[in-house]
This record gives sequence, structure tokens and C-alpha cells, in this order.
Amino acid sequence: MTNFANYLTVLLGAAGGLLALVWLALVVWAYRDVRTRSRSTVAAVLTILLVALLPVVGLVVYLLLRPRETLAAAYDRALEQEALLQQIEDKPVCPTCARPTQPNWFLCPACHTHLRQPCPVCRSPLELHWDICPYCGYLFPDNEVEPAAEANGRAGDADLAPANDAVSPPSAS
Repeated sequence: MTNFANYLTVLLGAAGGLLALVWLALVVWAYRDVRTRSRSTVAAVLTILLVALLPVVGLVVYLLLRPRETLAAAYDRALEQEALLQQIEDKPVCPTCARPTQPNWFLCPACHTHLRQPCPVCRSPLELHWDICPYCGYLFPDNEVEPAAEANGRAGDADLAPANDAVSPPSAS
């Protein structure tokens, strides 16, 4: 009979050890899970106490109350929303090559398409279809809104080129 009592003691000790190991694993799992779902130290401490003091009930309560998504999933969702918003934003692009342009560019640097024309008075960039300058108020007379090719061919080439007044060509003497 003492042999049976010894076996029972060893068996109960092993079962108790396994139970303690499972309990510790639940506490560690709950801590890791709450850290992936919340930045709050208070929430982490309360979760550890709840799961440590009430192993089964505390774990069930934590699983019912924990945040739905992890911080990484929330961050990924925010990045995806930001990317979608940037795609929706009205960014100027070249109508010919669809490359991004700047609002103050007269020509597309990639394909040389005329994007805007300079105002004859203030030289601000105007969209090709505008008939009034929103910067200075110059109103184009009827039929004098120049097509971009003509505007750049006549008055625009010298005005669009960088000014090199300080450098004069060498004179042939």
C-alpha cells in the first residue's frame, strides 16, 4: 500500500507541476497578447493579475474584453487609408505621359508637353483654358487666349528660358 501511495504522490506532483506550467504559460501568453493590442501599462498589469489570480475565469474575461485588432494591424490599416487618400487627392499630372507635375511648371520635363501658359502681365502660370489671370486679374480679350504652342513660340521662349543677362557673349573684335 505504501508503494501505491508513493506512486500517487509522484503522479499528483507531476500533474501539479504540469498544471503550474500551464498556468504560467497562460499568464505569459496573456501578457504578450495584451502588449500586441495595447500600449497601456495599466492594461498589461491588470491582465496579468486577472489571469494569474483567476486562471480560467480571468482568461475568459480577458478574451471577451481585449481589443479586437493588434497595434500592428491598426497601423497597417492606417497606412492603407493614408495611401488611398493620397491616391484620391487631386495631384497634377501631365495629360500626355501621366507623370506627376508641379502646379507652377509650364512644360512637362519628361515629354515636353505644354502644361500652362504664362500670364502676359504677371508671368504667373495659367491653365491653358483660363481666360482670366487669377493672380493679377488680367482678362484676355476675346480670341486672344493663345494656344500653348503659339504662346511659347512667340512670347514664351525668351520668357521661359533662364535669364542670362549677366553673361554676355564674347564680341568678335
